[in-house]
Amino acid sequence: MNVATMVAVTLHTVLLTFALVELCSGHPLHRQAVVPKPLLSELPCTVGPLGMESQAIPDSSITASSSYSSGYLPSKARPNSGSAWAPTTLENQWLQVDLGVFTAIAGVIVRGRPNGNQYVQTFTVQYSATGESDDWESLADTEGETVQFEGNNGSGAPVTVDFPVALIGRFFRIIPATWVGHYWLSLEIRGCQDLDGMLRLLDGDGVLSGRVEIYHDNVWGAICNNGWDMKEASIVCHQLGFLEAEAATTVSLEDGDDIPIVMNRVSCKGSERRLVDCPFLCTGNHRCNGSQVAGVKCKPNIIRLAGGSNRSSGRVEIYQDYTWGTLCDTDWDVTDAEVVCRQLGFSGAEEAKSGAHFGQGEGPVFMDGLACDGSESRIIDCPSFCWEDLRCNHTRDAGVVCRQGSGESEGRSDIHLQ
Repeated sequence: MNVATMVAVTLHTVLLTFALVELCSGHPLHRQAVVPKPLLSELPCTVGPLGMESQAIPDSSITASSSYSSGYLPSKARPNSGSAWAPTTLENQWLQVDLGVFTAIAGVIVRGRPNGNQYVQTFTVQYSATGESDDWESLADTEGETVQFEGNNGSGAPVTVDFPVALIGRFFRIIPATWVGHYWLSLEIRGCQDLDGMLRLLDGDGVLSGRVEIYHDNVWGAICNNGWDMKEASIVCHQLGFLEAEAATTVSLEDGDDIPIVMNRVSCKGSERRLVDCPFLCTGNHRCNGSQVAGVKCKPNIIRLAGGSNRSSGRVEIYQDYTWGTLCDTDWDVTDAEVVCRQLGFSGAEEAKSGAHFGQGEGPVFMDGLACDGSESRIIDCPSFCWEDLRCNHTRDAGVVCRQGSGESEGRSDIHLQ
């Protein structure tokens, strides 16, 4: 259900009886269209509260689809208000916060009524760059299904919910999906706003290609294609979470596109972690010949780590035959793990883990009996049992702990949801 439909829902008055405890099942939101917007698998700055409790976010920036009375206005959603937001009716309601500037939203802290008899059980979230009705996007999984998060459980205590990726936008909405009683909701939003140097790709073919834009001084800008080559394209793809670049491209701006040029003659050495770390012309008003700007085409990731406590460890998953699957741990050892870790950009492996140490995965189990000799650059280049029926299941998923040391190239074990 889109936002315009939610706002158009006829509101009717419901008696707010806080003494009554009842279980109400809200209707889950319909599947949302997935419009490519920036997501981050790792944050470019330090996460913290964004200002609901401290009142750095003003009352005027907190709005909602409805509110029961003056005692339960959207601004009452602050954790220290002594009250909470409560809508006029229960289904298809939302609470919206304007964060003021482009923000990486990492999660929320939610709480219901302290005595535990009115609270949101599950919820979904949306984010937007502009707040316009056609610009909202739900956080969705790789299949395009809206992700639903667990909220309170009746204890009355605050619950911290971390998102699997950071949502990048200025506006944020929380949308209750199921609840107990006529729910209360108090909310703190967690994230960071020091996003200078963040990249995004626009107007390309999916998430792998497009025009490169960089964020600086609260503005997205393009990059002149003067001197643009594979060194710069590789830095961009690495920063976006992909393993390597396939091509450095030139993109023509459409007539009427009002996009500032914020970098010109970028000259990377190839070892930089971020594009903004590369030298470029330091003039305040960049000029670019013609309407040609920089673009990239990145190669899709074919390997990732999942289920680990940090980005350098986890269950090994590879992409084959158009699906993600795991590796069997038959004969799995540190030599095999070394190949995986180097492929992900780490300097090597500390440990090879067996027996679904990082939890059981989903999908097929690939490559029984791996026998890498350590010289391979990709795990799929290693020998394995090719002609035997695979006798492995997810209780035997292989994992790794990769080594992070000086000189290593910041392994990229995380994958975007999109």
